Amino acid sequence: MKDPASSLRWSRCTGIADAVVLCFHHAGGSVLSAARLASALPACCDVAAVALPGHEGPESGEAPRRAGEIAGRIAGELALLFGGGSARLVLLGNSYGALLAFEVARQIERRHDAALSLSRLQLVVSGFRSPSLPPFEGPLHRLPRAHLLSELVDRFGMQRAEAVALEDWQEAALRADLEACETYRLSEFSPLRCRTAVIRLTRDTSVTQAELAAWRAVCAEPIEFLSLDAGHFPWATAADALGALVAKLSKGDRPDFTVESSASASDDPPHNGGRNPS
Repeated sequence: MKDPASSLRWSRCTGIADAVVLCFHHAGGSVLSAARLASALPACCDVAAVALPGHEGPESGEAPRRAGEIAGRIAGELALLFGGGSARLVLLGNSYGALLAFEVARQIERRHDAALSLSRLQLVVSGFRSPSLPPFEGPLHRLPRAHLLSELVDRFGMQRAEAVALEDWQEAALRADLEACETYRLSEFSPLRCRTAVIRLTRDTSVTQAELAAWRAVCAEPIEFLSLDAGHFPWATAADALGALVAKLSKGDRPDFTVESSASASDDPPHNGGRNPS
């Protein structure tokens, strides 16, 4: 389903599901990035992907360069769309999408808590360092094209053929997302109160376990730390396993996956030189 005025592109919309999973894609991605994952999620979940300007083709507008601004728009739309309902809302973000989903959850809690109660909201993130950590070093969004593509391949595991094939509008969207990551700063900070799960992708070297553990600094409630055998792009490479995990989380179940409740900032060096802005 597609409404050009909406930020959501629905893969499944029954209107009677117990949970709605909203997918926030990685830097430079699009709603198509969530296609495999949407198919892997069970029928008990309605599923939509967040469509950002500039990511759906050369005529889809200019990609936003500040996470706070676009998150505010999405949060307001979700409050109007789901306010007064009963379905649980699972904000599922990977890489840059994790940051954007976090900021959407934060703005919902700050500005729309009357429409969307805390008990209905859940954040599930992977592939991104805690927003509490210091600014990134050596911003990627300013790199020449050849250097940027090398970083995508070497650091994040993007297929070289896919990187080389990026069209101009796709590169522009990618750079905008990277800039949004690299310029993000917490403002008017108060810890996030909704239920949160942080998934460690065991084959993703772009973010350390300590950087994932630092999500505790931005969340007031206890966080579930889980492990999934996948690289930086699990929606494509581990869709079935991730779908099963998200389905259990959306029901409030404790997944049958490794739970890393003992993860701490002492497990790894505290900062990785800005390795993960995507």
